[in-house]
Amino acid sequence: MKKLLLLLLFIPFVFSCSKDSNDPALYLQIGDMYAGGIVFQVNGSGTSGLVARTGDSGAMNWGGAMQLESNGWYVPSISQLETLYISIGQGADNIGNFADGTYWSSSDYGSGSDKWVLNFSNGNSNHYNPVLNFRVRLISSF
Repeated sequence: MKKLLLLLLFIPFVFSCSKDSNDPALYLQIGDMYAGGIVFQVNGSGTSGLVARTGDSGAMNWGGAMQLESNGWYVPSISQLETLYISIGQGADNIGNFADGTYWSSSDYGSGSDKWVLNFSNGNSNHYNPVLNFRVRLISSF
């Protein structure tokens, strides 16, 4: 009888301390799988952030990369690529499974036609003509 009483008192306490299962942003952390990708940024409030697809979309020129954008998935800016590199890329433990190669960003370099890229083998950014072929990894927000 005492065990039953303790159990009945304990169950409401457990449920009152549990997180709302309808709000996944309450417990998402960098490296978690969510919404078809890997979380690489969680914003200050913890209710929003960014995910990266789990694999590359291939190597292509910048125009081809821009054509991949759909359904909320897009080519990251150079600053978002840098965040990818340090949070789930080679700047971390590479749980994002990034290749030792150069990735396109959506960012323009100055007033010319060049676009920013980031080399995931060393973390260095550079700018190149958009006709060259580099890797692409799409991201999305949550």
